[in-house]
Amino acid sequence: MKKILLFVILLSGVLFLPSYPQESLRQMRSTKIEKISGKEFYIHTVKRGQTLYMIGKAYEVEVNEIIQENPEVKEGLKAGQKLRIPVSGTIESPKKQSKTIPEEKKQTAKSEVEELIPCGKDKSSMKTTYNIALLIPLYLSDVPQMEVDPAPDAAEQENMPLQFVQFYEGFRMALDSLKETGVSLKVTVYDAERDTLKTLKLLQGSELKNMDLIIGMMYHRNFQLVADFAEKNNIAIVNPLSERDQILENHKKVFKVRPSLKTQFSELISYLQSNFKDSTMVVISDNLRMNNTIANNIITAMEDKKADVHLADGYGEVLSLLSKKKGNIIILISDNKSYVLDVVTKLNEHRNEFGMTLLGLPRWDRFEDIEADYLVNLKTHVMAPYFVDYDDPGVKKFVSMYQDRYQTDPDALAFQGFDITFYFVNALWKYGKSFDRCIPDLHMKSLQTDFRFSSSKENGFENQHWEMYEYNNYHLRRIVLQ
Repeated sequence: MKKILLFVILLSGVLFLPSYPQESLRQMRSTKIEKISGKEFYIHTVKRGQTLYMIGKAYEVEVNEIIQENPEVKEGLKAGQKLRIPVSGTIESPKKQSKTIPEEKKQTAKSEVEELIPCGKDKSSMKTTYNIALLIPLYLSDVPQMEVDPAPDAAEQENMPLQFVQFYEGFRMALDSLKETGVSLKVTVYDAERDTLKTLKLLQGSELKNMDLIIGMMYHRNFQLVADFAEKNNIAIVNPLSERDQILENHKKVFKVRPSLKTQFSELISYLQSNFKDSTMVVISDNLRMNNTIANNIITAMEDKKADVHLADGYGEVLSLLSKKKGNIIILISDNKSYVLDVVTKLNEHRNEFGMTLLGLPRWDRFEDIEADYLVNLKTHVMAPYFVDYDDPGVKKFVSMYQDRYQTDPDALAFQGFDITFYFVNALWKYGKSFDRCIPDLHMKSLQTDFRFSSSKENGFENQHWEMYEYNNYHLRRIVLQ
């Protein structure tokens, strides 16, 4: 497996502060409980220095649960902010809790204290220079066989070395930007082809054991091998492209950047509640079992929020459910392009009779060549894992720099390579090698998405964030989810 050594740059250190004892964490809990929409919540007042991770540990709830009940925290915590924390049946009241640590918990006391060190203050996880590895299929051995200037009648080349090269180029541009901020890195790039024997040979050596972060742009089987290795050696590993939940199972150090469809639901419900609570909602699906399940879940969730929501039994019933007195949002659940095109065409015929907004799920961002006029007329909204707003000044700057450097336009992989590298190296810089427990609190504007990671006790971290964009006057415009 070929490797490329890049460069070393400079990083400033941080000071160490003492840890919070377990008893201090218990005392963070509020004694105020309110019942909201039939559900009990602690009302927690944020104090300076508290993080979502610390608050979640105090109340024994997942960070993602706090975010779902308080979506505004995605913009960061503020002192004095009021949070709704779900009351768990296993949580004792602060007044009733014993100060005695049970015998069975004494063995984990040390790790619990370490977890309570404020994020960014754990000196033991800080280094002056971090070791980063990028494993990516570059197929360098195939480069000499590439035909740079093929004849006009030549068969189209597969050109495997070009398949992921734009991710690598975005990766390099992120490293250049980080160099300007004073970060010190030793970066090694490995040509990770599909051959698992080469991957196993790499893992038998000692080089990867010294890494602080691995970014694995690899085929599934190879990634699983490296993820096992990373788990054993306590190394954080990032998967940029996989949608498979299986890569997180029993891998606490894996970060899955691409959100799965199951995470789309909570974002969708929050968006509907914030932006269309006074509208008539009509849900229609193509009758595939999975899509019918999504439709029924949306109906149940919005009925719980007292919304005016209806499930249409086929397109023929949609028009009878729309209102002429207020706005309407039609949620069309299908990945079947023919079905979608048929419904969109029929809805477009009635666009002047009703005030309509169309929301396409679950993966309309993959559709091409659907009539743009219809999508514009229906003010179509789409949820997607990524979205590049080419009117954004930061995107314009990146595109210009990329074109100057590589003499071509960046594709989606280039944006992903930049965003992922910039985000995770910043996590290392801010929090040290133990950044995994602090990353739910790291919010940063990126070129094509935001990162909002959540994990379970046994599995790794998954990005929960989805983008929303709309067809507006023949432009695609990003919508900021509230």
